Amino acid sequence: MPLRVDLDDRPRQLVCYQYGKPAHTLWEVIESDANETRIHFFPVTGRTHQLRVHAAHTTGLNLPIKGDDLYGTKGTRLYLHAEMLQFIHPVSRIEVNVEVSPDF
Repeated sequence: MPLRVDLDDRPRQLVCYQYGKPAHTLWEVIESDANETRIHFFPVTGRTHQLRVHAAHTTGLNLPIKGDDLYGTKGTRLYLHAEMLQFIHPVSRIEVNVEVSPDF
């Protein structure tokens, strides 16, 4: 779903097929019960609030991320965690991999 800033409600982003920039997210349900669904997100693009909007929007997953005060319900924290990051270092050109298990 293409995203752009909500000019009337910054910093929120909104889905806009006319003016939005392309945003692509792959996802996989890991586990689910009556109260919660654990999902792995694999962002292809990196738009502002991309995962949060794609999770919460009615034409997306329609499952706001737990604790998301902009697109869902405020909680004690936002339950969004980058378990693994991989990139090429801009100076050394060496591939860097960082992995940290979530604490929830």
